[in-house]
Amino acid sequence: MSNNILYNKPFKTYDEQIHLLISRNVEIDDYDFAKDALSSFSYYTLINGYKNTFLSEPGTDNFIPGTNFKDLYTLHIIDSNLNNIILKNILFVERFLKTRLAYLISQNYGVFTDAHDMTNCNPDDYLCRTNYRSANGRNNILKSIKESLKSSRANSSVIHYMQHKNHVPAWILTTNIPFGLTIKWYGILKSNDKADICETFIPNSILSVNDKKEFLTISLSLLKEYRNKIAHGNRAFSVQGLPVLPKKQLLILSHDAISESEYNANVGKSDLFAVILTCFILINNSYVLTNFYSDLYYILYPYKDIKMHNQSILEILGLPADILSRLEKLLGRLFPST
Repeated sequence: MSNNILYNKPFKTYDEQIHLLISRNVEIDDYDFAKDALSSFSYYTLINGYKNTFLSEPGTDNFIPGTNFKDLYTLHIIDSNLNNIILKNILFVERFLKTRLAYLISQNYGVFTDAHDMTNCNPDDYLCRTNYRSANGRNNILKSIKESLKSSRANSSVIHYMQHKNHVPAWILTTNIPFGLTIKWYGILKSNDKADICETFIPNSILSVNDKKEFLTISLSLLKEYRNKIAHGNRAFSVQGLPVLPKKQLLILSHDAISESEYNANVGKSDLFAVILTCFILINNSYVLTNFYSDLYYILYPYKDIKMHNQSILEILGLPADILSRLEKLLGRLFPST
């Protein structure tokens, strides 16, 4: 089928894509390598995702002379590996939240919920609305949690309990709801219940309960938003629009891993560094956190002294040049015996 429309982005073969790159000042040392990379990851993924770092002038498509295709490819590999590591550790935070929430709910309000009662007025039901504070959206949140039990996407554990047990406890229900809904569930907890959850994540004697509540609420939202943006194709170092971590709590909980002047300059405030610091603060488990640090070290250390157009790889990623030593020190402060 053909028409007379001149599309802004017409189809181009891999050879045409390579010639387009060459016309835009990108050096191609290995033609076959470039063609294989474009066929594996796509032009948009490799070029558009990172080109702003190397453009000769903002708003153009011309790269700084000397920009090599392998530089763009290297950035993509680092970014992808970094994303995988961070997403894995955000999942740990999610699991910790679900485990601690399920434990608290079960201990305080029992193990029974009526999957068919959407009014949530039964006092024997751990999702009874009186077990939660009268917040806006409380009833809709409880309804959404309960609806997950009858969803066509219910996992095998929920199905098994629905079919063969006489109740579905919270530790089974939490396996079937997304991170965002879990955060909302935490958000409607009564004040004392919320304080108990905060203490498991932030056992700090300096901060007040309200300070802990504020930090945990914002930090969970930060991790959720970051994960959502990455899942939709955003690059780790270019993610924007994340919640801003509160200064006082971050400076105390990060044990000098970030300075006040850096925070005031928007470093570690709502960026990739902020996400990494948040994971370090909330993963109160020495084994998991040590592995997180080791994974970051494995990915970042080989590139710590490599520069592209007078920028180090870490600078391009928006990370401090000494991030590894900072995180190592933070790990030692959090777990002195590690």
